[in-house]
Amino acid sequence: IINMAPIRVAGVPEHFNYPWDIAQQRKIFDKHGVEAEFVEYKLGTGSMLGALKDGSVEMIVALTEGLVAEIAKGGNDIVLLGTYVESPLCWAISSGKDSKIKSVEDLRGGTFGISRYTSGSHLMAYVLASQRGWDLAKDLKFEVKGSFEALRNGVNDGSTDAFMWETFMTKPY
Repeated sequence: IINMAPIRVAGVPEHFNYPWDIAQQRKIFDKHGVEAEFVEYKLGTGSMLGALKDGSVEMIVALTEGLVAEIAKGGNDIVLLGTYVESPLCWAISSGKDSKIKSVEDLRGGTFGISRYTSGSHLMAYVLASQRGWDLAKDLKFEVKGSFEALRNGVNDGSTDAFMWETFMTKPY
């Protein structure tokens, strides 16, 4: 018998990764002779790509856009294995409670808070700007905030104008 180390799979602590928790609780992996460990990465796709590259994890459940962007930059060690969530995520555009931002157009030239470069919050700001016909070189600025909490604090303290995050994760706030 070959003893193998557990397969470490990284993902964000969001609703679509809940099946990993259920599988671990019910010992479904054990029943099939698979040692798997789900590791939560609160900072998203960019952070998980770093963990994949440094060997901290063997697999990640991440945003396709982030993986494609990494591959386009020469990340030929990244392999897309399949689709986990078939429906697109719904992205919220969030600003602070006392913000001067009243419409999406008010964000043109503003500063978007992002968790990190190549993260969903970063890439989706580009998608938004592209859809709106903005000049991607002049009309977008970014400030790396890291965590979801830091992104929320950034729009409330005025250091950023807005950030983008998956809608259902922003509901409690």
